[in-house]
Amino acid sequence: MAQLAEKQSVTTLRPREAALKYGISAAEDVELLQIILRTGTVNQSLPQLAQSLLTTYDNLAFLSLASIESLTQFSGIGLTKAIELQAAFELGQRALAQRQLRQGVVASSSMIGYHMLQKLRGCTQEKLIVVYLDTKNQIIQERTIFIGGLNSSIAHPREIYRQAVLLSAARLIIVHNHPSGQITPSKNDIQFSKRLIDCGDIMGITCLDHLIIGSDEYLSLKEEGVI
Repeated sequence: MAQLAEKQSVTTLRPREAALKYGISAAEDVELLQIILRTGTVNQSLPQLAQSLLTTYDNLAFLSLASIESLTQFSGIGLTKAIELQAAFELGQRALAQRQLRQGVVASSSMIGYHMLQKLRGCTQEKLIVVYLDTKNQIIQERTIFIGGLNSSIAHPREIYRQAVLLSAARLIIVHNHPSGQITPSKNDIQFSKRLIDCGDIMGITCLDHLIIGSDEYLSLKEEGVI
């Protein structure tokens, strides 16, 4: 009964007041949105506006991908609120990625994939980044090797493995983005990946995966069975 009474007392508080009293982690999704949005409209209260967003996008994951144009279609959400919403989601995504990488051990390609998705999303130039790992899959270094297409003469395995030798790396993961936003691997992507794997086999340095980063998703060539 005491727990029920406490829960009922929380609902009588405004989201900001409840967050101050019980901690921000105790807030429900709709309450967090209310804290960010701050105000409603003449015809729609703040709780109604927040609930309308969640109902339309189904959950926070889909809402986080909404464009400014889509968000401003809602009455009560102008450019300022739309940008603030996107900023809040972006901060959360970056914090999560940095927290995971700070742990130091790469448990799967997806861990790198989500981190790089945040880092390279919206980049107008193609970049190739290499994550160098030791024998325990601990991150030694994350390094941008070059900027340009993979068919460029600068995109050569020797540049990647030269750094691997200097770092005494045992494994590595290759990451590059497609500015077009599409994640379908090109013929050059596949050929380049196979060259890297062959060179790594000779040198005793394993190329674990090649990730292609798009606008809102990534592709693992290893998981897709391409390499």
